Amino acid sequence: MRLTFLKSPVFFSAAPVILGVCVLQLLHVVAFQRLEWMTYDWRVRLAHSYAGDSASQARNLGLIEVSDNTIAAVVSGELGFAYGLYWPREVYARGLHELSRDGVKCAAFDVIFAELRPDHKDLWLPDGSAEVTSDQYFAHQLKESGNVILAADQDVMPHPLFATNASSVANISVSKDTDGVLRRDRAFQNYRVWHPLIQAAARNLDFDLSRTIIQPNKITFIRKRGDETVELPTDDAGQIDRTNFTRKAQPDAPAMITPFYIYRAWSMGIRMAATELQLDLDHPDIQPGRIILHGANGVTRAIPVDADGYFYIDWALTADDPRLTTGAFEELLMAPIERANGNSVTNQWKDKLVLVGSTATGNDLADVGATPLDSHTFLVTKHLNVANSVITGRFPQTTPLLASLLLILLVGGASAWITWGVAKPLNGSLLMLAFAALYLAAVVLLFVRFRFWVPLILPMGCAGLITHLSAVTYRWRGEQSEKKRVKQLFSRLVSPDVVNEVLSAPSLTIGGNRREITVYFADVRGFTELTDVTQVHAAEFIQQHKFSKEDAEAYYDAQARETLSTVSTYLGTIADCVKQHKGTLDKYIGDCVMAFWGAPLTNSRHAADAVQAAIDAQLALMALNVKRQAENKQIADDNAARAKLGQPPLAYRPVLSMGSGINTGTAIVGLMGSEAHIVNYTVFGREVNLASRLEGVSGHGRIIIGEATYAALKRDDAKLAQACVELPPQKVKGFRTAVRIYEVLWQPSAGAPLPPESTEYRERKTT
Repeated sequence: MRLTFLKSPVFFSAAPVILGVCVLQLLHVVAFQRLEWMTYDWRVRLAHSYAGDSASQARNLGLIEVSDNTIAAVVSGELGFAYGLYWPREVYARGLHELSRDGVKCAAFDVIFAELRPDHKDLWLPDGSAEVTSDQYFAHQLKESGNVILAADQDVMPHPLFATNASSVANISVSKDTDGVLRRDRAFQNYRVWHPLIQAAARNLDFDLSRTIIQPNKITFIRKRGDETVELPTDDAGQIDRTNFTRKAQPDAPAMITPFYIYRAWSMGIRMAATELQLDLDHPDIQPGRIILHGANGVTRAIPVDADGYFYIDWALTADDPRLTTGAFEELLMAPIERANGNSVTNQWKDKLVLVGSTATGNDLADVGATPLDSHTFLVTKHLNVANSVITGRFPQTTPLLASLLLILLVGGASAWITWGVAKPLNGSLLMLAFAALYLAAVVLLFVRFRFWVPLILPMGCAGLITHLSAVTYRWRGEQSEKKRVKQLFSRLVSPDVVNEVLSAPSLTIGGNRREITVYFADVRGFTELTDVTQVHAAEFIQQHKFSKEDAEAYYDAQARETLSTVSTYLGTIADCVKQHKGTLDKYIGDCVMAFWGAPLTNSRHAADAVQAAIDAQLALMALNVKRQAENKQIADDNAARAKLGQPPLAYRPVLSMGSGINTGTAIVGLMGSEAHIVNYTVFGREVNLASRLEGVSGHGRIIIGEATYAALKRDDAKLAQACVELPPQKVKGFRTAVRIYEVLWQPSAGAPLPPESTEYRERKTT
């Protein structure tokens, strides 16, 4: 198989870019990831602005805000008690009691209750059965409610007094991306729940249990201050000797204790949704890329997760969303007082999934950060959005790595095809913009409608647009280089005007059109005789000096180069005059030059310009011959000296003349030849043939023009017309009747050349 496509400019310009973008995708470069996150945030906000259908929103979610007003109410004493910022647990218990009275389905606290608070006074239980501490009061209410979810965060579990009385413990850890934006949540976090003896020892000895190192046959505890460690041995089952933590004799207690057990703390939002859907969180089906939860009545929820268990949150709710039931925590605390005063209290929490969290600002309770929706978002809403995602079964889906790589290849390949497949680069760029707009519309639609996150930056921003820009640049530079090369090459053969027209044409096509032009043939006279004489002299010289075969061939080649140089000098002189007068240099025909005026560029004075170019060419050849005659005189003197020394003579510079024929008329002009091979911009027709015949009868040093050319001179340039004299009609080959011809009088007398329009020029020529 021949890999010819590897040599194509499309592959050469696009492949390195596409390959580089694929490498960026594999390396997960942070800079590009952040740009992609920015497009993701924009899509989230766009989706949020178009939200509103009932299917996309759970209707039984509620938020009870602990706000600045709540803190002020508790501090002021208007609620029947007064406390500072760090409330005793009885305050939360009173609010929870009111929620239970209202019949909430579950109550989740986005508050950490990690330690006991013995600094607050004791109080009687609501039924008056016992006087307990504030913590015990709260634990009692947790047990009575039976549907409370407590929070764990960063290896910090609720105190066992609270955890054992709550229905469950959920994870509330916040994991922001590297740009500081909260987009994801972790499905669950495994926590070590330490044995009560170890927890007591940790408090007394200042151990940081979150830094404990578990190794085979030993556990290493690290103090919070400094790096002091305590190592304790464990048996093969991982158990530790009880006496390491207590000296009290307990006959019924086992000698070895299990230091900790693992508690799977699900995300608080998942815990809330599990209450609603009756999902079995104790027996999840954990698969690569997803976690499947099964519930009552065949309900199933699949949570898409990455290798670390994180999933993207469907940010659909804000704290002030009208579809969300909201209330203030101080209203719960005020409700018993209102009822005692005979006022009715509205119950808006029945069968709700209620989250109690902070919306306070400017104190230790403030929990604000950046999310895709806003840079200033109350992060307590994270749990509500997660719960909403699980209940509605809608999660943002990311594109798998293989699909992302394939997308880069497809978009990059399409971009290269668009760039190279369109004739004009501007049209290609417009088409590429349309393709980019279509891609953008598709990725937005996929996210807004289906929450499917198709990457934008690397496929389109890099593989697509950069491939297009690089291909356009490569194409432009290639075309400019090619145009420059063609122009340099063909400007030596044809008029620059022809070169410019060919380069500006979108394509070359065989064909032509009728155009009034003036054709000029100029033939160098004496070239054939020069060739013959040169050959004879060369043969004599070779025979005289008895050259070998190789030396003879070399001498013949040298003479041929000299002959070609001579004719090239004369033809080049004529061609320069044609170009100076903006003529189209058609071709060299042996020792003849063919040119024409009036095409490809329109020229109303084409006859006058052609005649003036012919005059200038004759004058230029006259000056060249004068120069060569002077050189020959010097060569003659040198040869006389060389003869005395027995050296061979130097060759004289040939002096040649030129005959010219010019005719004006309508001819066919265009690109002619084979589309597969040689294409020549030329003219042909009767008037062209006549110009060639006039050149044949012009003789040496004369300019012969046809009747139509003379008529055009009278119309366009009277002075040039006055320099013409009519000759007897001439019978020429290919024409039945004799044609009227005119000679342009151009040759001055000895001395400086005279302009054709001068009276002296005409008088001398006539004489």
